Amino acid sequence: MSVAAADALFDRDGWWDPACREFESLRRVSAFRLQLIEQWLGDSWDGRVVVDLGCGGGLLAVPLARSGAQVLGLDIASKALRSAQVAANREPTSAHFLAVIAKMQASPVRDQQVDVVLLADVLEHVEDPRAAIAEAARMLRPGGHLFVNTIDRSMRSRLLAIWLGEGLGFIPKGTHEWRMFIRPAELKAMALAAGLQQVQLTGESPKLLATVRQRAVVLRETRSTAVGYAALFTKDPS
Repeated sequence: MSVAAADALFDRDGWWDPACREFESLRRVSAFRLQLIEQWLGDSWDGRVVVDLGCGGGLLAVPLARSGAQVLGLDIASKALRSAQVAANREPTSAHFLAVIAKMQASPVRDQQVDVVLLADVLEHVEDPRAAIAEAARMLRPGGHLFVNTIDRSMRSRLLAIWLGEGLGFIPKGTHEWRMFIRPAELKAMALAAGLQQVQLTGESPKLLATVRQRAVVLRETRSTAVGYAALFTKDPS
């Protein structure tokens, strides 16, 4: 699947609509990742500046804004961004979130202005993940953090994410292309080249029975990174 096709797949309404099954798995895994982000970065977000690169419908960005962070959501998917802004505007903290149409490698953010950058469910859909990580590193303050989750390029991920996940309809068909998955060592090397050090790594694996019962992906933490994984990087404070 081309990058343009992936953009079309996600550039639609329904991100926050419980009746929209196409985004049910994303809503569930985003809730899981919010817990992981809080575990790694704490639950106090007042005053933090966050940029969500490729934020889509804002399933991570909007909750962080509700928690007090100043969040900028960047994406080229206009309908998805509109869904994010509408969701944010339902809350009194809507001033904490701003959705902006921008290419990932051409963001309007100045150097070293951001406390936390998110690259969530993004890198496996871009042709140049190295450039995306470098852009995240550019905007991070010294001591800031980059949160990434993506999918390992393994036979197990091909089986679970593509053949089963998409084949059984838990994920929209055509969401993933196996060649674009990223090995954890590759991600670590890209981050290191951008001046970032890995400080956390955990595997993400579907709870198979719960996923089948609920017909949406339900994740759990695991030591194995052979399916999906999340990582946290920090920029040298010196």
